[in-house]
Amino acid sequence: MNGIKIKICGITNERDVKFISMLDVNFLGFNLVKGTKRSISEKRLMELARIVPPYITSVAVMIEPEIKDIKRIIKKTGINHFQFHGSESPEFLKGAKELGIKIIKAFRPAEESDIGAAGGFVDVCDYFLIDSYSEKLPGGTGVPANFDFARKLKEFGKPLFLSGGLNPENVSKAVEEVRPFAVDVASGVEKSPRSKDIEKVREFVRAARSV
Repeated sequence: MNGIKIKICGITNERDVKFISMLDVNFLGFNLVKGTKRSISEKRLMELARIVPPYITSVAVMIEPEIKDIKRIIKKTGINHFQFHGSESPEFLKGAKELGIKIIKAFRPAEESDIGAAGGFVDVCDYFLIDSYSEKLPGGTGVPANFDFARKLKEFGKPLFLSGGLNPENVSKAVEEVRPFAVDVASGVEKSPRSKDIEKVREFVRAARSV
């Protein structure tokens, strides 16, 4: 048994919040990126965040918001963990950090040379997240992340969320090879993009903690 943290991302409905909250998970991710398969409105986020138990951390997932957007979500929901999945600059994240939030910065390196850019974010982020690169989608692709890239990203010393193509069948190997702070899954535990398969979530948690 390991101390791995588990984040289930792309939550869209009350049923999934309630059932997943009964499992041994640490983070629930709510996608606010308009036009994506798992996106929800801010009004919906307010409704769902209200029923997340205090022992689970809610994470708002955004791409290139304005500071006023972050302030509004904090005020409406009380959420204080934000995952930024776009091309946000270190300067922007420094300003966001001044709001008192915890920041997860996502990186989607297409090649090894892209990883060096993460160095500019070390002082303004609490966590790094690695996801698989896709020209078409910002995340939730189901495509596995590059483990070599993940290990190199860990060298910056930030707790690392490992994301990209994880599922109950491969997550234990991923944990064993990368030893991340946390694993992050969306499409790998779904019935459809807007509904989680609770049995798959249960299997994912069991497998992630089995290493």
